[in-house]
Amino acid sequence: MTAAEKAYTAEYSYVAPSVYARELAGQLPERDRGAQGTKTGRRESAPADIRVIPGTKEQSPISGIFLRRAVAVLLVAGILLVGTVWMSAKATAVKCSINRTNNEIRVLENDINTLNLKIQSANGIESVEEYAITKLGMRYPKSNQCVYIESGAQVREDLAEVIRQKAYK
Repeated sequence: MTAAEKAYTAEYSYVAPSVYARELAGQLPERDRGAQGTKTGRRESAPADIRVIPGTKEQSPISGIFLRRAVAVLLVAGILLVGTVWMSAKATAVKCSINRTNNEIRVLENDINTLNLKIQSANGIESVEEYAITKLGMRYPKSNQCVYIESGAQVREDLAEVIRQKAYK
C-alpha cells in the first residue's frame, strides 16, 4: 500500500517520515536495540523498534481518561457560556421593563403637572368670579346693599342677623 492510500484508511498510524522512506524503498533493516550503526560507530537517527505492521492500529497518544476529562471540561464550559447568554438575555428583558415603567412614570408626572397648572389657574380670582356669575348667578352688590362697619363701633353679637335683614329689605 502506498503512503497516499494509507492516509485514507483505518490502518494508518503515525510513523516518522524517515521511516516511511526506508519502508517504501525496502531498506528498513531488522536489528537489535543495542547494535551500532555504520562503520563510524554512530547510531542511525530512527530507532530500530519502530515498524509498520499492516492491519494493526497503534494507540492514540491521548489516553481515555484525558479525553473524558477534556470532554467534561468542554461540557461545563459550554453550559457556563449558555448560562451567561441566558442571564444576559434576562437582564436585557428586565432593563426593557424598567425603561418602559420609567417612561410611564414620566408621562404620569407630566399629566400631574398639567393638572396642577389647571388647578392653579382655576383658583385664580378671574375664574372664581366667572364661575360665581355664570353658574351661581351672583352679582356685585349695589350701593344700598352694602353694609359699612366702623372701626370704633362696638360689635353686636347678632351682627349676622343685622346683615341678613339689610340684605333682604
